[in-house]
Amino acid sequence: MEKFFELFGHNIKTERLEMRILEPNEENALLVWNVLKNENPDDFIYSSRLESILPTSQEDTLHVMQYYHNRCQNRGIDWFVFFNNELIGYQRIYYCPDNKTLECSSVWLARKYWGNGFNQEIHRTIEKIAFEQLGANRICRQCIKDNIRSYNSIIKSGYHLDGINRQYLLTPDGIYHDECFFTKLASEYN
Repeated sequence: MEKFFELFGHNIKTERLEMRILEPNEENALLVWNVLKNENPDDFIYSSRLESILPTSQEDTLHVMQYYHNRCQNRGIDWFVFFNNELIGYQRIYYCPDNKTLECSSVWLARKYWGNGFNQEIHRTIEKIAFEQLGANRICRQCIKDNIRSYNSIIKSGYHLDGINRQYLLTPDGIYHDECFFTKLASEYN
């Protein structure tokens, strides 16, 4: 895990983006809340396991940030994604050293930044570090089967659909959704 945190446990710049680690404090919660409050909750339904689709206030945003910060301790990283110094999204990753697997767990981009290739850029950077420097054997990604944008993005990135967990995720609207599970092996990396 030490090498994982050495490679991923800091701010990382890509061609156009910066992935920053933000401490869960009031100032950062306000930064995140100011982006989320303008988003359409329907765009987040497939990624939410929380009681509500999106936080409902700065205080609620801070609570969510603290929850995931604590959940990631010693095994993962939460990055907030910036473009031109403006917060546009989020990416969480975990690492399991037992089988050298990196899991890309959660991602969101503000709607106005969809279609710019930012998600692809983030994941190319993660893959390069994971396969070339960390020595990962595989990277896992997942999405809800009905989330066509995420599904197509993952397939476009060269991931293999390993299987579907039927009715795996219960979203706050009370509906169970199938989850697709994808991997890319080190041997499949360019």
